Amino acid sequence: MKRIEAISKHTKGIHTLLDIGTDHGYLLIDALNHGYIKKGIAADINASPLKNAEKNIKAAGLDHLVEFRLSDGFLNIELDYDGVVIAGMGMHLVKSILSQPHKKPIKYIVSVHTHIDQFRAFLSESGFMILDETVVFERFYYVIFTLMFKQDTLTAMDIYLGPILKNKKESTQYYRHLLTINEKIMAVAPIKKRKILETHNNWLKDTIHRFI
Repeated sequence: MKRIEAISKHTKGIHTLLDIGTDHGYLLIDALNHGYIKKGIAADINASPLKNAEKNIKAAGLDHLVEFRLSDGFLNIELDYDGVVIAGMGMHLVKSILSQPHKKPIKYIVSVHTHIDQFRAFLSESGFMILDETVVFERFYYVIFTLMFKQDTLTAMDIYLGPILKNKKESTQYYRHLLTINEKIMAVAPIKKRKILETHNNWLKDTIHRFI
């Protein structure tokens, strides 16, 4: 639930939140109960999780504030919304959903836990600006992004470290985790790959050192 609570906090100020891949509906329940949002749209590509979400939201006494839609990402969403959450799915699927035609909200909240640097590169190439980044550990490290649709260009260092995350002290444990992974890969990697990892490790070490 730690990750859901962290994502929920990022929804503050949104009036109507579209939750793509709503699963059990816990995010909308948390955001509504805390008063972060006024209304919600629960969307899922599969009927079973959507029914689970409807059951849970009804049990929480919040069903009068939520619309339910069976939808592949944005494709069947005709309702108005000013914020979107896309979480709980792989990086490639998140990229695919963000690439669908859709009404651009004021902000997107997106969470991925794999290929995070590749995802930042996609954001930079696709016209998304990173407004905030938070890292949360819940079995895995998840990076939660707050985005807006506005052109921004990231440096190679920012793509790897995160333009916002690199300035947050709480990111140091996550960066140490990346260092450990890189060092294991370097032991068996070819020379070309090792040189890239050495550059990444230097960025990580320099950033960690700033907060010691």
